[in-house]
Amino acid sequence: MAARRDGSRGAVVAARLIAAVAVSLAALAVALPLVSGLGYLEQLLGTPEVVVATSFSITGALLVAHPPARRMGWLLLGVGLASAVYTSALSGTAYALGGDDSAALPPGADLAVGTAWVASWAWLPSWLVVSTVLPQVVPHGRPLPGRGWRWSLMGAAVLGLVGVAAIALTPGPLAFFPGVDNPLGAQRAEPVVEVLQPAVQLGMAALTVVALASVVVRVRRADGVERRQVGWVGYALAVTVLVIVVAPSVWANLVVLLVPAGIAVAALRYRLYDLDLLVNRTIVAALLVAGAAVLYVAVVGWVGALVGTSEGAVPFVAAFAIATAFHPARVRLQRLVDRLFHGLRGDPYALLQEVDRALREAAAPREALAAGVEAVRAGLRLRGVSVVVRMPDGTEVEERAGHVATTFAAVPLELHGRQVGELRVTRATAPTGADARALQAVAGPLASAAYAVRLSGALEESRTQLVQAREDERRRLRRDLHDGLGPLLAGVVMALDVVRSALARGDAARAAELSGAAAEQARSAVTDVRRLVADLRPPALDDLGLVGALQALVSTLTAGGPEVDVRATGRVDALPAAVEVAAYRIAAEAATNAVRHAGARRVELGIAALDAGLEVHVRDDGAGLPDDLTPGVGLASMRERAAELGGWCGVETTADGTAVRAWLPYDVLQEVGQR
Repeated sequence: MAARRDGSRGAVVAARLIAAVAVSLAALAVALPLVSGLGYLEQLLGTPEVVVATSFSITGALLVAHPPARRMGWLLLGVGLASAVYTSALSGTAYALGGDDSAALPPGADLAVGTAWVASWAWLPSWLVVSTVLPQVVPHGRPLPGRGWRWSLMGAAVLGLVGVAAIALTPGPLAFFPGVDNPLGAQRAEPVVEVLQPAVQLGMAALTVVALASVVVRVRRADGVERRQVGWVGYALAVTVLVIVVAPSVWANLVVLLVPAGIAVAALRYRLYDLDLLVNRTIVAALLVAGAAVLYVAVVGWVGALVGTSEGAVPFVAAFAIATAFHPARVRLQRLVDRLFHGLRGDPYALLQEVDRALREAAAPREALAAGVEAVRAGLRLRGVSVVVRMPDGTEVEERAGHVATTFAAVPLELHGRQVGELRVTRATAPTGADARALQAVAGPLASAAYAVRLSGALEESRTQLVQAREDERRRLRRDLHDGLGPLLAGVVMALDVVRSALARGDAARAAELSGAAAEQARSAVTDVRRLVADLRPPALDDLGLVGALQALVSTLTAGGPEVDVRATGRVDALPAAVEVAAYRIAAEAATNAVRHAGARRVELGIAALDAGLEVHVRDDGAGLPDDLTPGVGLASMRERAAELGGWCGVETTADGTAVRAWLPYDVLQEVGQR
């Protein structure tokens, strides 16, 4: 492990030294025409090698410091160094020639001859790597699987060696400097060179097409995050190569910057090489250095103008101003860069404020949830966010923002110890620790919003059920009145009409007979009315209360039978009407089953009024439930009555017999929302 760490450290140091050499050579190449006043700077900048030397070298040195990017970093470093050697040799030779490319060198200018010879072929390796190698190995420095792709890389290496040798040994004037002859030119090699040079050009063109095609193939084979990583770097290289081939000009200096820019975007947005933190800190440091320089110049100029001199203590004043402003500036710049690249991921408090504002400004629960989801997506710069709410009836309600994919990271939304929904996040890369902390921070407000949606849905469902129940009850009453009580009353009326006719005729016997029949029909009508009233609400509840009604009920069951004990705790005399009726019906059904079907000798019936609802239990010492029991109308009726109030009812066999337990909440919506 130590040896590996030392090797990595040595690689990083070597990469930085190579980058420093490359940047220094490029700076020297630009400085020579500026200092000398010779007018070949525009010609020097007509090709992109100066920009390639600096940007590729710096980018390569940064990548070498990270093992996943090390191969790509060395390739970029090689391109940058080769470009720096070429541009410095070109500039040095032009300087020796006085800015005239066609001039001849004076005798003894061996160094200038050597730089001219190097400049004639040093451009080829960097261009060969950029056009035929880098597109095939992005973004991790490895070719596509397959023998054909490896052969193309080997062909590029062979072409590079052959091409450099052909140029280096070509007799006669050197490329770019017609007044200087090739010091290593061999007349015997000229026939071979004349054949090799067009072959190398055709081979490079073919390999360039293959390399660009490999970018397309790699993008098509990749998926998800890898496709975007390859796309940004690969297409940046492809555009760079095409622009340099089709329209070489000073604009190529800008185009070559697409490669480090593509790497930066892939690193920051899609975490290529895990460089996002490094790039983030580098940008902050660069802004701090630039700001310090501007502040120093401004303070020195302003104070110098006030005191009439920029010497003495003025530089110390500027240094003090920079030291005073450094920490606040660093904190604010870091926050600004973090928000620019990552949104509010690094500031959960600010993210919470945005989500809270979105929730408060909404007019309805669904609108609030949608606004909160959008606030999370915008604040964390995510591709897509959705919240799935599990409604009490088992269905799901989903609010989306952005593009939500089928693969996502999920965060449960919990409130009062129960899961009310799920936060689903779609992003280009795997969630980081900062992502997890930010999502956990917003899970609370979103859980409250999801809970409100559940309550709203429960309210709508309860309203629908209430309307439906009312209509069903009206239909039942209409049927009972029309089919039962109506004909009875009509029969009474008809009998009384006949009685009146009989009395008018003086037939007292017939009138007495018919009046008895009418009285019997009237008594049947009264019985039907009482039955209808009892179906709506047992009269014993109004006359005796819940406990008294239950005691009256069990008194009819215990005549010559088992012992039934009724116990009540809490304020059972102040229950909601619906709870009272449901408790009576469930207890009556359970007690009747225990006496008539279980053969119980003792039944215990208890009701307990608690803070949130009423608990009902009926226990007996009977035979218990058979293993092959098929639930009948009675058991189903008990469960339905409890469920109508948002509660539950269960039946189980115990060691002593059977136990029925029911829970009837006072606040139906509260219980429905928590289920």
